[in-house]
Amino acid sequence: MGDKPLPAFYCCYLLRSKNRKSCYIGSTPNPARRLAQHNGDSKGGAKRTATRGKRPWEMTCVVTGFPSKFAALQFEWAWQNAHATRHIERTVRDARLGEMQSRAKKPDAPPSNKRARPPMSLEARLKNLHYLLGVKSFSRWPLHIRFFARDVFKLWEACSTKMAIPLRKSVTVQLTPAEYQTTSTEAPTDDRMLRIPAVIRDIPIAYQDCKAYVEKSRLLLEEAHHCGVCRGRINANSSLILVCPLDNCPTVSHMSCLSNKFLMEEVSRDALIPVQGTCPGCRSPIKWSTLMKELSLRTRGQKEIETIFKEKRRKKVNSASQLQPVEPPELETEYEELEDDWLIQVDDYDDDDDDDALATLDSHLQEKSDTG
Repeated sequence: MGDKPLPAFYCCYLLRSKNRKSCYIGSTPNPARRLAQHNGDSKGGAKRTATRGKRPWEMTCVVTGFPSKFAALQFEWAWQNAHATRHIERTVRDARLGEMQSRAKKPDAPPSNKRARPPMSLEARLKNLHYLLGVKSFSRWPLHIRFFARDVFKLWEACSTKMAIPLRKSVTVQLTPAEYQTTSTEAPTDDRMLRIPAVIRDIPIAYQDCKAYVEKSRLLLEEAHHCGVCRGRINANSSLILVCPLDNCPTVSHMSCLSNKFLMEEVSRDALIPVQGTCPGCRSPIKWSTLMKELSLRTRGQKEIETIFKEKRRKKVNSASQLQPVEPPELETEYEELEDDWLIQVDDYDDDDDDDALATLDSHLQEKSDTG
């Protein structure tokens, strides 16, 4: 698991221009902040979204549940490059290349050595997303799609019914419509965050949702316990121990024991890491990713734990502050390093960039992911 806990949050997202037929795919640990950057309301953002005529951008959906930052970046690149990614079967890639080659070229266009991407309508991007969710490379990830635009969700449903392979059952899909305020682009800086829908601003991006779980684990592991699977004695100091996330269940288990139990329930011979299973104590369904996130935070995230258990200072209320709109708390500042130069490199690539360079980056990310 490395020397840091699993990321509190990381997602891939699909933007849609409100003024043109243009879309953009990216990844971020903070959707609200990233959307503000794309719309020019704060510093940062990608080159291709900086075109004034395409703004404002609307975040139509996010894909979450990635086991690491590099996993999200790999998924992002594959989603952008369905015609070239190694994660999609050759027949599908060939179809994308055929679509690309059938495009009418301008007779006066200068020759170019760049490999352009195929035409990418909103429907095509949703179909590519459907393909990726079913490929072997990502089939063990507990991915979740959350739509914010009703019409895009309806288009997704229409596309899904036409696909030859149905969406795997472990992928969950949710619609939570977002309402955008029509704030003027010339509004003061303090008002610009109001243009980010509340449903996007309220996405939990820090470890606060793990607080009760970590606290429960701390208290349980202070006492003697036996493994819920093998019934052997638990040694919290020398073993990797997993705790059931359900509030009223005191079951603790060796990680190896619970992993084997979950894999037997899945009847998966080739898999090394389970997706989900049932608690040996309360028999409730549990996602393996939930257990791993808490374990990594408990064993690798001392600084993060100190942050979530730190008492918040009360802000002084005065007449001046009451007149100013209050922005959401900057919880992400503790995890700013997540959006480092790797994320910037990927976000800065656009449709005019060299696909060979992008493929090199994808290979580098694959290597980084495989080695740690």
